[in-house]
Amino acid sequence: MAGSIADNADLYNKTFKYVPPTPPAYLIDSTSYTIHFNTRKFVHIGIDPANKFNVSIHVITSSRYVNITPEFLRSVFSLMGHILSFILDQTAKYKRIVFLETDIFKLSSMVYCGENVLVMESKTQDGCRVLLNRGDLLDLQNLEWPIFETVARKSTIMRPIILKQLKMFVNYIDQKLTTVKSPPRADEMNRFISNLQNQHIISTLPKRDLNFISQLKLYAIPQLTEHLVQRQNGEMIPMVI
Repeated sequence: MAGSIADNADLYNKTFKYVPPTPPAYLIDSTSYTIHFNTRKFVHIGIDPANKFNVSIHVITSSRYVNITPEFLRSVFSLMGHILSFILDQTAKYKRIVFLETDIFKLSSMVYCGENVLVMESKTQDGCRVLLNRGDLLDLQNLEWPIFETVARKSTIMRPIILKQLKMFVNYIDQKLTTVKSPPRADEMNRFISNLQNQHIISTLPKRDLNFISQLKLYAIPQLTEHLVQRQNGEMIPMVI
């Protein structure tokens, strides 16, 4: 026993520090629903440039978040009756249950501040998890229909519009590159795109179209830059699959 204590002395004396997760990616055409304002718990739904411009859902708390797919959230709602029956139980002793686990996400329970809570976490992003108590789950359950109506609208209507404008934006940048004496290098492309005038780009769009150019310029510069650099290198790789 003495040996094991000595072996773990460094662990006992270690001061643990909170390391916040990497902030979530910015979403285009983002819609927010409030789970609980006082505890700063929200659901954000939007088009994620970092995920091939697919619809992503961010469940956000005051200090953490988790980025989940609509398919995973559907699975959560399908298990909601079982989850609530456990969460509502009196906490006699610690009992951890795994409700659902995939290669990317994990849905389980834990005891926090004397009550059972649901843990929704990512298995691929360190520190990305949220805790939802009974009240949060009931509020989330009430948002099921609005959330998936929003997901359907963004998937079937908004995403194609955004991808169309993305291609128009790329073509506009290509035209501008032909007018400069010295085309920007790969490490200069971000600045070149940022310095383009929004109103000039928007003027090339059909007048009645919804306009996402400003959001693309803010949130999709890494994807635009990567694609343009590939073109400069003679690589004709599709921008979005």
